Amino acid sequence: MLGYEPAALTGRLLIDLAAPGWRDAAEVAVARVRYGATENFVLMLRGRSGRLNLIEMVARPTAALPDRPDGFVLQWASGRPHRQRAGGAVEPQLDRLAISLIRRREGERLNVAKRLHDDLAPTLAMAKYLVEDAAQRGGRGDRGDACELLGQAAAGLRHVVAELRNISNALRPRLLDDLGLLPALEWYGRGFQEAHPAVSMERVLTATEENIPDVLKVDIFRIVQDALGNVAGHSLATEVRLSLVEQDGELRLAIEDNGKGFDPALLRQSGDPGVGLPSIGKRIGATGGRFTLESGPQCGTRIAGVWTIEPAGLPAKNGDASYYPKSVGGLPIRH
Repeated sequence: MLGYEPAALTGRLLIDLAAPGWRDAAEVAVARVRYGATENFVLMLRGRSGRLNLIEMVARPTAALPDRPDGFVLQWASGRPHRQRAGGAVEPQLDRLAISLIRRREGERLNVAKRLHDDLAPTLAMAKYLVEDAAQRGGRGDRGDACELLGQAAAGLRHVVAELRNISNALRPRLLDDLGLLPALEWYGRGFQEAHPAVSMERVLTATEENIPDVLKVDIFRIVQDALGNVAGHSLATEVRLSLVEQDGELRLAIEDNGKGFDPALLRQSGDPGVGLPSIGKRIGATGGRFTLESGPQCGTRIAGVWTIEPAGLPAKNGDASYYPKSVGGLPIRH
């Protein structure tokens, strides 16, 4: 289908074959396969000649081997057969999620580009002119003026360094790699409170760092980022509670607020996963967790994810996650 000889594909990753703009979708699909999803998915792949091919795939588990206990075979088919729900309706949720992730990635890149162009570039240019002016004045013997200009340039460069650190932390906080998920969540929570002083935050982070699977840490951090972003941007909440605890062999994440809430049925009827709450649910489901969303008008909102974990820190397969709760009810902040 892609024009490669088998030997040329040996050792290649699926995301390496993804068409431009489809790497995020490939990563999501691979994660779902890893955690036991068996439904079909569609990816745009690039062939050896550069031609783009839309391929439908489905994962079939192989017989367990000593060195490969969880192997899979991906069956490919050209074209785009529609996937159907039990009731007969087309269910292109993974396709829409891939599009939303691509849009989100482009939005992040646009935000970084704007911050570099609108803030850092002018500051760097000004520092350059100040240093050049200081060099000229120093050459003429005006050392006092030269020192003052160099001080102004240094202040501008300190601002650039701080802003670059902020951009880097927004993309991926160093704390997550250096100290772990719990310190990163604590740091992010403090930053949220500083940025939104009208919102009181309670943090209950009692999970054991060693028991949190490494493959979950980035996803949990992004879920918290998205959920708190929704709190700040839409909820009108005055209180929010972030918890990550272990109980009965499970890792339980919850973000609760006392905001205006909404009717989840309206979100479900829209059919567009966007990059908000439904995407949080898809991220939790793709990592083998169970997602629940509880809300109601003027009743606040509760977002929760639960993962079964083993003592070694490896997530157990939970099966398919329920996308929406069977019942909707507001959950107030608990202290």
